[in-house]
Amino acid sequence: MKTCYLCKGIVELSIVDVEVGGVIVKDMPAEVCSRCKEKYFDTRTASFIQEVAGCVAEKKKEYLIEKFKTAYKIKGAA
Repeated sequence: MKTCYLCKGIVELSIVDVEVGGVIVKDMPAEVCSRCKEKYFDTRTASFIQEVAGCVAEKKKEYLIEKFKTAYKIKGAA
């Protein structure tokens, strides 16, 4: 049986939602402490979560830049 590094509670496999930089990645496997709720991810899952969050952040950045450019052109054209 695994124990939590923080509080020594029991760690159990679970499916969780993870928020990284404002991006929520749903239904990820994690080991979760039953006492303090600390989440532990294996390397592959952690990498996947970071990749998804990074991709969304990059697309959001591109979108916002284009949106502001368009808004500025409309505003500046008047």
